[in-house]
Amino acid sequence: MVLWKYKDQHKWKNIAITILGAFIYSFGITTFIIPARLYTGGFTGLSLIIRDLIKLLTDGRFEPPVSILWFLVNIPVFILGYKEVGRRFTFLSVLAVFVGSLAMEFIPPIDLGVQDGEVDKLLFAMIGGVVTGTGVGLTLRVGASTGGMDIISQYFSLKTSKSVGHYSFLLNACLIIVSGLLNDWMTALYTIVNIFISTLIVDRIHTRHHKLTLFVVTDRHEEMVKAIHAQIMRGITIFTAQGAYTKQEKQVLFIVITSYELYPMLSIIREVDPSAFVDVIKSQHVYGHFILQKLE
Repeated sequence: MVLWKYKDQHKWKNIAITILGAFIYSFGITTFIIPARLYTGGFTGLSLIIRDLIKLLTDGRFEPPVSILWFLVNIPVFILGYKEVGRRFTFLSVLAVFVGSLAMEFIPPIDLGVQDGEVDKLLFAMIGGVVTGTGVGLTLRVGASTGGMDIISQYFSLKTSKSVGHYSFLLNACLIIVSGLLNDWMTALYTIVNIFISTLIVDRIHTRHHKLTLFVVTDRHEEMVKAIHAQIMRGITIFTAQGAYTKQEKQVLFIVITSYELYPMLSIIREVDPSAFVDVIKSQHVYGHFILQKLE
């Protein structure tokens, strides 16, 4: 089965949101991060570091485009993601990076009318964090990513059961240290501000908690269980409840999922029973038989 044929009932809608998120992310990089000569987290930050290292080694004679470097460094990670994380997640991530790379290369940034010596790096780091965080949050919302760091973090999370945020923090910390050694520690501090703001925005759009608990109150539990298991294989506990006001009996589905499964799961629930009541709770700890599955 080719990568294109991943399971997704709302494929085209999710593809459109992924492309939009990639454009917004690229706009934040080209308009705020690169003009201010700052760094950011993830593989985009790694690409900026590689660019500066090549420029340093060639005495400024050669400066490769960040867009091309960003796509190239993601290729090995895409292969890892396809084999170990899941087809759907990897396909949308490849699409996001491809579109984002094209946008960085061919769509000019907005001219803010600020000269090089007048750039407020702190302001650009903050605004850049808001914009890039919005782009990343949109891609995560449909179960994708902007490549690199998210795929690696997801891979290690699947192998060790530690949160995705745990590994993202460790990998970004390494980038911050390198940026400080390569330029100056003020640049590293601005990078911290950018990553922190971006993370806050992502948290507003898409939960980064690794495990979530869903309580679904519905009249169509049999049909819903069948629809969920057709796409997401998760254990479901069903119990009967009674409405305090109506005195009517309804079925409640109790499901524990990963954060990357949340929006595909909500999409299934809305399609089967638009009137279903859904409560999503952050799960701090889950014990027992819980398998971290590939994101097919």
